[in-house]
Amino acid sequence: MKKQASWLLVAAFLPGMAGCGKKIPEDIIQPDAMESLLYDYHLASTMSSSVSYTENYKKDAYFKYVFQKHHVTEEEFDSSMVWYTRNSDQLATIYQNLQKRFENEEKHMKVQVAKRDNQIDVSMSGDTVDVWQDRTLYWLSASVLTNKLMFDLKADTTFKPHDAMELTADFHFMPKNGRPSGKAVMALNFYFDNDSVQGLTRIVSSSGKQRLYVRADSAFTIRSISGFVYYTDEKNPKSSVLIDDIHLTRYHNMEKEQEQVADTIQKVDLPDTESKKVRLQEKAIMQPMRKIENRK
Repeated sequence: MKKQASWLLVAAFLPGMAGCGKKIPEDIIQPDAMESLLYDYHLASTMSSSVSYTENYKKDAYFKYVFQKHHVTEEEFDSSMVWYTRNSDQLATIYQNLQKRFENEEKHMKVQVAKRDNQIDVSMSGDTVDVWQDRTLYWLSASVLTNKLMFDLKADTTFKPHDAMELTADFHFMPKNGRPSGKAVMALNFYFDNDSVQGLTRIVSSSGKQRLYVRADSAFTIRSISGFVYYTDEKNPKSSVLIDDIHLTRYHNMEKEQEQVADTIQKVDLPDTESKKVRLQEKAIMQPMRKIENRK
């Protein structure tokens, strides 16, 4: 943790640092990869700062996950940071890019807050839209205080009957050694304005991508979409599961919309003059048939 704090302290002094550019050695993490790593590294630092003392073990676990995600060791990260701090122009460029990313993330979070207040942004009215409202990474433990991830999204006018929702997430059970003893239950539910409910649940017991897909089979108006991930482990109360890359995607049913358009076209009333023409055409077509029938 001391090293992690020291790198964060170095970052604070970067705006005033300058240096001459040098070719980056092959054994050093390259700038693009380092930028992505540092982005997750600072997120991990922010998350670890809110961890209680009783769950202090999670702090190191956050950083370990970052290194595993980017396929580097802590030693490789440390040696690369030593090189970048000696070549501050390279590190300053990385942090300038990170600042832009964090500013964009801040704008995105403001949109998320509006969505949480059921004020879904106009840009979310497309046929396929990710409507997830919360952060995309959660750490759940067997403790009753931190074993749940829950969401409840109030539908607005952009939702249509027979829409489909897809909940996807990447599960990482801890510890990774051996078969995990814990299980997670993920659920996705539709609530309609006639108080009916439609949903799907799944038990997750191994690491990897998971997907729940539900298409509303009711023509009633969708009132809200809710769901949860619930983690339990009776054998090992210190176990946990890391859930990241969370998405909740809405899909419009284009076939239903086309059917509705077709029905509307068929139900259009013709003017009186056009109706008479159609009836005359029908008589003209049917008359020869009557003559043929009379000949028999």
